[in-house]
Amino acid sequence: MKNLIIHTSIIALAFGLLISCEDFLNPEQKNAISPDNFPTSIEQVQLQIDACNLGIRSVGLYAFYWHPMIIYLLDHTSDTYGSYDERGSSMRNYTDIDNRYITQLWMDVFKNVTLANTALQGIENYRDKYTMPSEKEPGGILDYLEGQALFDRALAYWHGQIFCEVNLDGLGLPIIDKLPSGYTEMKAERKTTRETYDFMINDFTRAAELLNGNNTDKKVPTEWAAKAMLAKSLMQAGKISEAVPVLKNIIEKSGKSLVPFNTYEKMWYGDPANEFNAESLYELDQTTNLTQNGPWGGYTSGNGMTMVFAPWSMNLNIRFRNGNENKPENNPLLQPYDINTSMMGGWGNNYIHDANIRRFGYSGMPTPRRTFNPNYDFSSSRSLDNYPYMFADYNLLAQNLKDSVDKYNYYLNPNYRQECLSLKNDKNQVDPRLMICTGQPLVDIFIADDGKQTYYDKSGELNNHPEVLGFEHRKYTNTQGTEAKINYSSAANIYIARLADIYLLYAEAIKDSDPITALEYINKVHRRAYGYDSNDKDCPYDYTSLTNRTKTIDPIDHLANDVLKYERWAELFAEGSWWFDIRRWKIGKQEADYYKTTRVGDILFLGDDYYVQPVPKIELERNPNLKQSGSYSNVR
Repeated sequence: MKNLIIHTSIIALAFGLLISCEDFLNPEQKNAISPDNFPTSIEQVQLQIDACNLGIRSVGLYAFYWHPMIIYLLDHTSDTYGSYDERGSSMRNYTDIDNRYITQLWMDVFKNVTLANTALQGIENYRDKYTMPSEKEPGGILDYLEGQALFDRALAYWHGQIFCEVNLDGLGLPIIDKLPSGYTEMKAERKTTRETYDFMINDFTRAAELLNGNNTDKKVPTEWAAKAMLAKSLMQAGKISEAVPVLKNIIEKSGKSLVPFNTYEKMWYGDPANEFNAESLYELDQTTNLTQNGPWGGYTSGNGMTMVFAPWSMNLNIRFRNGNENKPENNPLLQPYDINTSMMGGWGNNYIHDANIRRFGYSGMPTPRRTFNPNYDFSSSRSLDNYPYMFADYNLLAQNLKDSVDKYNYYLNPNYRQECLSLKNDKNQVDPRLMICTGQPLVDIFIADDGKQTYYDKSGELNNHPEVLGFEHRKYTNTQGTEAKINYSSAANIYIARLADIYLLYAEAIKDSDPITALEYINKVHRRAYGYDSNDKDCPYDYTSLTNRTKTIDPIDHLANDVLKYERWAELFAEGSWWFDIRRWKIGKQEADYYKTTRVGDILFLGDDYYVQPVPKIELERNPNLKQSGSYSNVR
């Protein structure tokens, strides 16, 4: 893949020059690339498609910003250890109009639209002037490549929909279906959200037709990838009756199935044996790039998202405070503001928002404090069994976890870790997906870069916040060392669409007309998560109605008695889907009431503005025809 990315980056640069400079198209420039002399072979068309397919790996999307700086903050998958920059405005759900992450996303969405339009124009020109008779056959190579370009254009709009107002008649995105011929065409106005969805749906529909039967190369868009994204787009647009036959076709004809739990629990962490599996409909192939550090050097084969939410771990080689390694008398019971046992494996800015841990059903106490271990053997090597510190459990005297530190009393509890593990393994209390998605500080095993076992930990920035659980991100991270070990270039494939998502969307689409079948498809996903075959109707953990009590601890959580919404939240946790569900169902007020606050301030619910990201300030300055969304207009 690395060579492909290098070649594609070069050709993408050439395309960028081709489409951004009017002078470059001057026919008197004999050596310039232009529609008249490129592409002239099917290999050159393929290069255009390669650039198109890799556009999704741009910095504003899956190379860097999409999960940790944008989606995880909007839907509160993550909280952050500190107030780092303008990310805080997104965490409070009223994003600054000059937020660099949203700005980069807007630019990358339309860069990818341009790459797709360039490829589509190249295919059209090649068909007209250079195509071989064998390439003109319906269902042939050109149809296959055109289907991929249409898929990629629609996928760009799929991600860009977070800039669309949720009212279908509200402001959507500019619709750009061809390369602009001049300056005026580059200043497109925003269409409605309805028109934006229709454009996306039409592209995915046509892509599915052109990709029909092409499902062998799973690293590029396939027929079933196009149909999956078509179904998701139809649901997002509220076209439920049109979505049902597409969803049913995927379920019955794709040959896909839910993978067993022993694959499911391992398919997130970069092991090729568990990727492109029987459940996957579309995923982004990732490979660690040891020759390029992180995402800053341009397109790369891995992604740098995970370095932002890289887990902290307990440092086995930590030094005693004051450097008094052999003087235990200088290491008394530590106070909340004292020693930090953690070490970072990347930037480690994000951790799992505590409200998510409680929603999974975990009722345990926060991470214990550190105290000197009198049994520590100074002459032996460090390990989990021989560590300078032991941990004091909480005996909570206050009912409110936000009460002052003085309200906590500590006592030594050698069973703390085992009690936590027992609770998490109790499927009657805690959703098993908690352990797939998160690493619990001082409880769950973390493999250090030297191969030794240690524990997940939380950043020292939380030492004076004993009320914070501080569970670390685990899904999509490196489980065999730190993110630094893999050059901040994650090899974990990113799932864009998989069968569990389709099952739950199908259940959503038919729950009013056929609640029994809807419940069965919800239970298929639920059973697998609890270690049972998805078709085992004798599973003791089955839901018996669509309003059964879910695992969330808070009885007034709006997911407490809504198994469909809960299962979509839990099953697709940290995959970037929940924000789209929040927008589709318009449950922002309920979510704001549940999560309440973040480390940078309370969450704001300002009506429909909650759901939409502002058009970046620089784009408004570049294009006077663009209108701002909602009350963001007041800060133009």
